[in-house]
Amino acid sequence: MKKQRVLYLDLIRIICFLMVTSYHFSYAVKAIGINADVELYQGIVHIVWAPIAVSSFFMVSGASLIYRYRDTFSLKEFYKKRFFGLYPLFWLAYVFAFLDFFYRVKSIPGAPKINFLLSVIAMDGYFNGTIPTFYMIGEWFLGAIVIMYLLFPLYRYVMCKCKWILPAVFFVGSIVLIYDNPFPFVPEKNPLMCSMYFVLGMLLEMLREKRDRKPVRIGMRIAAAAGAVLFVVVYAVEKTGFRFNSYHVIFTLSVSLVLIVMEAAEWIKSERIKRLIVLIGRHSYAYFLLHHVFLYKYLPNFQGITMSGSNTLFLFLSSVAYIYALAVGLDRIYAALVRSLRKWRGKDLQEPGS
Repeated sequence: MKKQRVLYLDLIRIICFLMVTSYHFSYAVKAIGINADVELYQGIVHIVWAPIAVSSFFMVSGASLIYRYRDTFSLKEFYKKRFFGLYPLFWLAYVFAFLDFFYRVKSIPGAPKINFLLSVIAMDGYFNGTIPTFYMIGEWFLGAIVIMYLLFPLYRYVMCKCKWILPAVFFVGSIVLIYDNPFPFVPEKNPLMCSMYFVLGMLLEMLREKRDRKPVRIGMRIAAAAGAVLFVVVYAVEKTGFRFNSYHVIFTLSVSLVLIVMEAAEWIKSERIKRLIVLIGRHSYAYFLLHHVFLYKYLPNFQGITMSGSNTLFLFLSSVAYIYALAVGLDRIYAALVRSLRKWRGKDLQEPGS
């Protein structure tokens, strides 16, 4: 039996893709040469929004999978659904981006041809910067999610036996990694740290399912309130010139964000608002794939222009609206292809956003 979508998961997806877009918007504005104040779009002084959003995305992924597969699990069906939920839409978006790149540059990227396999399996962003790739769309986060999907059956087994072991082990391992990193890439890309957020999301969802117990409900409300206070405290302290350890802040604020949204979703009673959140959340993956490419197509039109605060805000909101419209279009193209293949082969493929 197919489970219903969980409101807080879609709400976090929406908030996080806005945070990621905001950070990349601020970076693109500076790189392109638009004269605008984008400090708040970037983050809290030196703590930028993107890592907080990405960490929250990992937690959302872990939470959504344990919600769906905690009670019943088939290895074959799991990998089938993850494959069709991830790759076809990625390939479709990649084809459009690749054709656009070839039209503008008049050449394919100069990376070794064998490395194109990394793009086929959506790992190009993960390894981009380490080796030459054909990276076009998405972010390194997508490759890390592929790794998490591969590991999920093992994580699910352990979490169902004892939900505290993996979060504790990965938390300690992440702390060690922050202060003594022996690997040739930054700690946030390390599967150990990605796993820490992933299993933490699983843990929070398993606790949320026990909200009918008064101590759990009260504890999660207190944690959400404390998380809201943490955002204010970090902002106030950072504005004084004091610098927190960024990894510590990213951890506390990403966990706080999930707890805040988890609690806020419980207070949303309007069915119209719920349906709207679910509708927008369904297109978050396509949005994520397209947002970076679009910003560097749209923002150069404003190069050299000095923008007021209101104009900067409108530029950001219009970027979000255009990207979302393209995401809906991409999902619809994919859905049309799925329907055509169903008629042709008589087999079911997964609808986008499921």
